[in-house]
Amino acid sequence: MKRNLIGSGIVFTVTFVVYMVTLCPTFYWEDPAAFCAVHSLLGISHSPGFPIYVILGRLATMAPISDSAFASNLMSAFWGSLALALLYLLLIRIFKLTGSNRWLTSFAGTISILFFAFSTSFWLQTVRAEVYTLNLFLTLLLIFLAVRWLRSRETEVGSRILLLFFFVLGLSLCNHPLLIVTLAPAFLFFFLLTDFKSLLSAKRLLLLTVFAVLGFSVYLYLPIRSSLGPPINWGRPDSWSGLISYLLRTSQPSAPALESGMPYLSRFWFNLTFPVDQFRLPFFWLGIVGGISLVKSCRMFFLFTISIFVLNVLTATWATDFSLRNYDLLGYLLPSLSIFTIWFAIGLKIVLSWAFKEVRGLQARPVAERSKTAGYAAGYALFGLFLVLPALQAWKNFDRCNKRPQTWAYEYAHQILSSVKKDALILVDDDNTLTSLWCLNLAQGVRPDVKPVSVSALTVGSYREHISRQYGDVRLPGRGLSDFGEIAYRASRLNAENLPVYCSHFFNHPEFAQHLRPAGYLFEFSPKKTIPTDKDMEDQKSFLRASLESKDFDILAREHFGNLLFNLGAFCDRLGGSSSSVEYFLWALDMDSANPRIYFQLGKAFLRNGDKAKAQDFFRAGLELDPFNREAKKLLEQT
Repeated sequence: MKRNLIGSGIVFTVTFVVYMVTLCPTFYWEDPAAFCAVHSLLGISHSPGFPIYVILGRLATMAPISDSAFASNLMSAFWGSLALALLYLLLIRIFKLTGSNRWLTSFAGTISILFFAFSTSFWLQTVRAEVYTLNLFLTLLLIFLAVRWLRSRETEVGSRILLLFFFVLGLSLCNHPLLIVTLAPAFLFFFLLTDFKSLLSAKRLLLLTVFAVLGFSVYLYLPIRSSLGPPINWGRPDSWSGLISYLLRTSQPSAPALESGMPYLSRFWFNLTFPVDQFRLPFFWLGIVGGISLVKSCRMFFLFTISIFVLNVLTATWATDFSLRNYDLLGYLLPSLSIFTIWFAIGLKIVLSWAFKEVRGLQARPVAERSKTAGYAAGYALFGLFLVLPALQAWKNFDRCNKRPQTWAYEYAHQILSSVKKDALILVDDDNTLTSLWCLNLAQGVRPDVKPVSVSALTVGSYREHISRQYGDVRLPGRGLSDFGEIAYRASRLNAENLPVYCSHFFNHPEFAQHLRPAGYLFEFSPKKTIPTDKDMEDQKSFLRASLESKDFDILAREHFGNLLFNLGAFCDRLGGSSSSVEYFLWALDMDSANPRIYFQLGKAFLRNGDKAKAQDFFRAGLELDPFNREAKKLLEQT
């Protein structure tokens, strides 16, 4: 046990140091920014609330660290490294089930875990505030307890482990219920297959239920804290009906239907083969070898792990938007990738065992000295290859996963808050702007006079009530509207006489553009129709060139600022400036060349100008990135 704890401690230390070096120094885009704000304010995040994560995040922000957002990010790194340390101990337990050499067990386990630790899917979850590393830790803890129970199920210790398992199960549901609930059939299958009769005892079932409910009771945080009216109170689950609506996500704004969508089976196949991308094709086969070996040595445990793998892939395919830019997709797939890591470690141990067996065989056989030397060299070269494997993985993925230079969300929000007029109302319809402003404006108290409001959430009654209480001087449009552009336009007109009004996004409304003037990263609304002057447009371009050119952007920053330039192009297009709109669209393409909607918009622009050849080129280029976009296919056929 002491040797195993030392091994897991080495895994924790090595990975935690690397994650610390690459940690985002402040809040990051999208949900991580929201979590940083919620941690500081002890608020209510988006559904399903993640109460245990929010409470632990609040404790993290109480540490003596100057930037509370950095403390939230640090918590992700901590749980990530702790999950890897637990995975090491779990591997040791599994190797005991299959029977293995201790030295090879430790080596294969460490190399495999470090290889997984520096994959993009896992590394990206450890450098920003997110729920997925804590979710993986709790998932692996459940698997570890199940394996530990297997060896002692007929003893008093086994009974206690089972009670602890159900308590952790209830607690896990308070972090990411969807991912845990969808894995529950695998755990049920494991327990029933192992000890069917003893688990059907009424007394035991009641006791196990009590412990599960005890862990799940952390969810009471939501109605209790919501009733106290925190600044971020998403969905307002302060009553039983409100809590049910919140958990079922009926209190969330509905997103507009997309023109594109990869078929479910195509998404499922990609997610099923995702380990190939993460473990690299030359080494992927080790996981296959390990899985086959597990079938022969411990079939029951193989069925347990394969069921977790498949259920997790099915859930990720159904529940998340399919895009490799979507870091949530990578987070959703972590349980299946950790299972593949177990198979990978078993396969690596088998290959190394075979290699050293062959080397020892050379020593015993009467062969030429030159053959022995060649055999030794081949064996130790194979050993050395796997020894440097994690370092090669870390080196290859470092640039993408290193978020140390990425302070763009902070700089973006800070520029907005420092540029708007006193008591400004900012109407936003993208998560990057809303959550970044939450962090600075609400959590850190920068420009407390400014009022950021989500346009899409104004379709939800609970959010409208929250805004009315939080910002008493803000007038809201009538209920029943579903078009976000119409909501933003009416809200702007209602408030423009009393408050400066800004929009972070050009809403697709026939009259809206005629009341807007570009103002840095925002548009400023005027009650009267206005046409931006040539100086206004040149000032805007000068500002953006100074802000955006020759900068170190990662993929999400490129996507955000590419969308910002795209919106400016749409704004110019609406006002009839076709040359300016094409200029902005091309600039957006230069910023984010992997965004298919920019290609499609350029195709439409050239089609309107009568240049069908260029239009076809852009439609085809966009369809290479998004081959399922129905509108673009139709337009290409028409040209």
